[in-house]
Parts: sequence; structure tokens; C-alpha cells
Amino acid sequence: MKHILLKFLLFANFILFILYMGMTINCAQFNIMETMPIFLSSLILIDITYISSCNIRENKVISLFCGLLVLDSWYILLLISYNAVSYKVFSALGPVIWCVSIYFILMFLFQGSRYKFQKAMNICLTGSCICSLTGILVSDRVFALLYGIQLLVSWLGFIFIVAYHRKRVSFVFKAESKSILFSFVITIILFLAYNFITMGIKGHLSNFGIYIPVLLFSMSIHSIILKEHNSFPLSTIFSRCQLLLILLFGTVICGLITMTLNLGLPTLFLMLDAMSVFVYVCNIALEFNLKHGKNEIIKESKYHAALRQMQKEEQLNLEFANFLHDDILQDLLSIKNMINKADRPNIQKIITETLDNMNTYIRRRMHDYHPVLLTKLTIKENYQNLLEYISQSFPHRNIRVIFDCPDSLFLVEPYDIFIYRLIKELVTNIYKHSAGENAGIALTQNNGIITLCVRDNGNADADALISADKSKHRGLALITDQVEGMDGSIKISNNFPQGICIQITLPMKGDVSYQYFVSR
Repeated sequence: MKHILLKFLLFANFILFILYMGMTINCAQFNIMETMPIFLSSLILIDITYISSCNIRENKVISLFCGLLVLDSWYILLLISYNAVSYKVFSALGPVIWCVSIYFILMFLFQGSRYKFQKAMNICLTGSCICSLTGILVSDRVFALLYGIQLLVSWLGFIFIVAYHRKRVSFVFKAESKSILFSFVITIILFLAYNFITMGIKGHLSNFGIYIPVLLFSMSIHSIILKEHNSFPLSTIFSRCQLLLILLFGTVICGLITMTLNLGLPTLFLMLDAMSVFVYVCNIALEFNLKHGKNEIIKESKYHAALRQMQKEEQLNLEFANFLHDDILQDLLSIKNMINKADRPNIQKIITETLDNMNTYIRRRMHDYHPVLLTKLTIKENYQNLLEYISQSFPHRNIRVIFDCPDSLFLVEPYDIFIYRLIKELVTNIYKHSAGENAGIALTQNNGIITLCVRDNGNADADALISADKSKHRGLALITDQVEGMDGSIKISNNFPQGICIQITLPMKGDVSYQYFVSR
């Protein structure tokens, strides 16, 4: 809900921005030099709508970058305003933009995580910004003095934080070196072009430095956005080519209307801004429907599938974090507390047993998260070892498992691992929940079609299992999602004379399956 609220606030800003731009255009006559701020601010507004629409992970760094772009767009637009109120707002935006810029750079470098001296740095940034804004109410000279102090304090604090955490910061810069270097080159080119075009405007370079943080990190932010497949909500309805054609068609229509009515370039930019805001509203509504399943037609779209994939990844991260905390960290702390008494034989025995248990825990989890199929063994032998491992994990259960599989069975990657996980999940469920004493597993692959059948003679009913709440059968629900995501099918039926039978049919297609596969 907070994410949607932020987007509605951006939408309100866009409406206000367009209204102010329209008033400015109606009240002034523009030459080519004075049209440049209109063009740049319009370009920024369009970019904000794109970045915000693609931020499906609700990344705080990206959200703050959008806020910084909003401030910069107003700062540029107010360059062409000449009344006293606009001048005061323009002056106030300078300290705010510098404050938010430092906030953004630090958040980007530390990826939103906490760091030492963060609280002190936030106090310095906020306090110096408030002092500068207070100076506006006194006089221009006092404001200039306090603004200069703010810049000095902010950058000294920033340099100290970067120097203190230099190893951490250097890692981020190294990872983002290509994007930042590319942004630097683009910034130089834009600077030279801007300098050449606006050479006739007095003081045209006086505030250029305020845009450097946005320009230097722009490519990195956009590369993060591009890594999200199908992150643009309208991509669920239109292909990329169709979207480009629609936007191109809308741009041409706006251009033709402007030329026909002789409205001028500023009005063209205003119309393009209005079109981008309209697309943004469509994205907000569509994203809300996709996330909350309001539309059954698009419920299983690529975008919705990407969201479900993301949720699975987050669940995996949570499970792994809980494992580290419950099974590893507690044992490590226990060993740490016993180190001082390690000379005692009984303590040594406890430490050794704890380390052995940790070794078992870690190996078991490694096997769960990323099972390794031995290349010296056949697929059938690997799966037989899995069944034996599951049986040993439940020594209190005596279930007779029959595994029917051709010795010559061949599965390409990653289907061998995927089937491995399916067998592990389904057979483990039999040991956990079935009241039967027999289980059968049949696995075949003919003409590129994999068929897996797992049955037991328990007292479960197929109809009851199909209609049951998915939250109570998360393992089976996850299997169903993954199988259907790989263009397979799953059928649950009653076994004769009792129990259930789960049959999975899966086409073995190759590399494209990787995009659907998520380990758990």
C-alpha cells in the first residue's frame, strides 16, 4: 500500500508540474534558448514515469532517485520563471537537492543498509539543509553563506563516510564501474552539448553541478530497472515492439497537432508530458490489479508470474536466514562460550559433537538448496540414493518404496535437478503425511516427454486434496506452479484400492526452462 501511495504522490506532482508548465507557456514567449529548460524538465518527467512504473520490487534506492529527479525537474523548470515567489522556491530547492543527493549517493553505495556514523551523517545533512532554508527568510547574503556552509559540511561528512567505509564503497564502485564510467562519458557529452547550445544565456553554467549526482548514477539505476524482466506493467498486454509503436504513434499525433495549430515546441513538450502521465496512470491501475488478482484474464500474465517468482525468491531468502539463525548461529555462540573451558575433556566432547551436528546441518541444507547429482552414477542410481536418504531421515516410518525407472533414462539440465526436487518433495510428503505402508514411483522419458507418477496407499482423498486450502499444502502448490511454469501438467487422482496418485507430465525443451526454475 505504501508503494501505491508513493506512486499516487508522484502522479499528483506530475499534474501540478503540467499545470505550472501550461501557465508558464501561456504567460511567456520563448526563444530557442529559453525552450531548453522546458525540454529538459519534460524529459526528466517522462523518465520518472518509466522508472517508477518498472520499480516492482519497491526498491528504496530507486524510489529516492525518482524523488531526486522530481526536485531536479522543478529546479530546471523554475529557471524560466521571473516572479518573486518562483525565485524563492527556486532558491530553496538548491539546498534540498544537495541534501537529497548526498542521501541518495550514500543509500546507493550502501544499498539501503545501515552503516557506522549513519545517524550523525543524517543529522548533519538535515540540520545544515534546514539552516540554509532558514537563511532564505533573512537575506540573500545570509542564505549564500549558510548554503556554502551546508555544501562544505555535507561533502566533508560524505568524504569521511566514504573513506571510513572505503572497502565497502570500493566494492560497489567496482561492481558498477562500467555503468558509472558510461554515465561519466555521457555527462561530459551532455555538458559540452548544453554548453554549446546555451552559450548565449547569462549564467548558464552556474548551477550545472547540482545535476551531477543524477547524471553519474543514472545508467546504474536504469540498468537495475532493465534487469527486471517484464517489469513494465503494460508489457502484460503489449509486446515491447507494440509499446514502442504506440508511443511513437502518440508522439507523431502530438507533433502533427502542434504543427497544424502552430503551437510551438513548449506546447509539444507539454502534450508529451501529458501522454506519459496517462500511460503512468494506466500502469498504476494495471499493477494494482495484477498484484491483487483483480482481473482473472491477466492474473496469470508474465508480469504476475514475475511477481510470484519474486515472492518465491524472498521466501527462499527467509528460509535460509532462519536456518543460519536457528541452526548455525546459536551453535556458534554456544561454542564461543565454551572456548575458555576447552581444556576440559567433557567440554571438548560437547564442542566436537556440536561441530559434527553443524557439519551435518550444513551438508543437509546444501543438498536441499543445490543437490549434486554424481556424474559417475546414472540418473536412476542418483534417484535411488535420494530415496534411501529420505528413508533414513524418517527412521520411525517403515514404508516400502518401489522405484520403476529405465536404467538408460536421460534427462538434460536442468530437468534432472527439477525431477530430483519433485521426487524429494512428493516422497517426503508421503513419509510425513501418508498413513500408508507402500509407495510407488514411476519415471519415464519418451520423445522428449517426461512422465513422473508418485502413488501411495494411504487414506488421503484426491478430491479433498485438490479443493484444500493451498496455504496448508504449500509444497504441492509450489510444485504445481513450477510444473505449469515449465509448460507441464499435474494430475491428482485416487489410487486403487486406496491412497492418491500424482502424475506429472513435462516437455523437455532445454535452455528456456531456466527462467522458470527456482531452487528451494
